[in-house]
Amino acid sequence: MEPSSREDESAKRALVTGASGFVGGHLCRLLVNSGYRVTALLRPSSSDDSLRCAGGIEIYRAELADTGLPDAVCEEVDVLFHLASIAHAGEPNEHDLNRIIVEGTESIANAAKKNGVSNFIYFSSSLADEFLSKGSTSDSKYARYKKQAEDLLLSMSDENFQVAILRPVNVYGPGMKGNIAGMIRRIRGGGLPPLPSLTNTFPLVSVQDVCGAALLLAESPGSGGHIYLVSDGQEYTPNDLEAAIYEALGRKKPGWHTPRVVFYAASLGAQIANNLGFWNNDLGLRTYRNLTGQGMGPVPSNEKISAELGFQPRRTFQSELPAILAAL
Repeated sequence: MEPSSREDESAKRALVTGASGFVGGHLCRLLVNSGYRVTALLRPSSSDDSLRCAGGIEIYRAELADTGLPDAVCEEVDVLFHLASIAHAGEPNEHDLNRIIVEGTESIANAAKKNGVSNFIYFSSSLADEFLSKGSTSDSKYARYKKQAEDLLLSMSDENFQVAILRPVNVYGPGMKGNIAGMIRRIRGGGLPPLPSLTNTFPLVSVQDVCGAALLLAESPGSGGHIYLVSDGQEYTPNDLEAAIYEALGRKKPGWHTPRVVFYAASLGAQIANNLGFWNNDLGLRTYRNLTGQGMGPVPSNEKISAELGFQPRRTFQSELPAILAAL
């Protein structure tokens, strides 16, 4: 472990798994700015450049899915934020989902509890909530394993080892990846035709608000044993995002929509080209389904985390777009 530059040994110590990820990096920087001594756990192959730039962060490297969390790393830790996981994009096999999401979480939680970590905050997903919803058609294996990890952690929670679970919706912010980031790049580069007219809606939340919610959990002893959904309270359609991107770029959005059948044919062609190795792209049928699907229904309510912890979202996708564009 590399020594920290912080000198305040009385400050609370936080341990962050998955610290090299999009949300993990933002969380580490928020914790440092909030006066915590931070240890960031990274995979051996992960870059730590952005964390080093933040300063005051210790770096520890381990392949947690295989080795668990070494006891020494948990010593004198006040709160552990567990973000290390597997991306739900693509089609990960069930063996990896179980090994990383469930078995990895159990191993990390056992080490934390054994070594006296009093607060354990688990970053789950709103997909776990959707998976449980009455009448849900979700068949997401990722959601199912996230829910199994939640249940395991809650069964371990007690007065000395308080587990709180955060279920964010899709997260946006500087450094984001995924379909929305890809859409921003292609609109900026002129490589994406106008979207069809789409009315399906989905919720989002800013990375700063997610990290702020996690900090509230860490500093609220009564949050142990609870699950909190978090969103920015807005309801977005793909056309809303498209219009916001054009506006942030200072460009006029085309006044027409690509017919859905044409958009589908283009997506199918892009996937075939990718599969055959002619053109490496992420514009296939998965992206088409994400853009044109039924969406997630009503925005998940912040009522619980607002009433119990005072959480209020401060950002929207539109307000964060300038920072997102600057980071792309």
